[in-house]
Amino acid sequence: MEMLVVDAAPIVIGATGMESLLQNIRIIIQTTMYSVPLDRGFAHVGDALDSPSPHMTALLVSKLIDAIELKEPRVTVESITLEPVDSLQGRFAPRVVFHPKEGVAL
Repeated sequence: MEMLVVDAAPIVIGATGMESLLQNIRIIIQTTMYSVPLDRGFAHVGDALDSPSPHMTALLVSKLIDAIELKEPRVTVESITLEPVDSLQGRFAPRVVFHPKEGVAL
């Protein structure tokens, strides 16, 4: 399964199955650590944002993979690439390739 996270989509209360997985991954990617009051460790540290070097990009991708696999244990992330959305503004969107873990019923 592959998804491109460009902008926030509306949250669907009571989402199930694949819709639930996609929504959870989108929320994890778009949330930075310390921004959730009752779970300060949720998501990823935003320290690699606005740092275009290849090292910082690789660090961001690594942290995103760790955050997704920690907070959404039903999936295994194969890869994350950053796709240009607005290259003049330096906006990129993560393209996440993942699959549900064996035994996960959707």
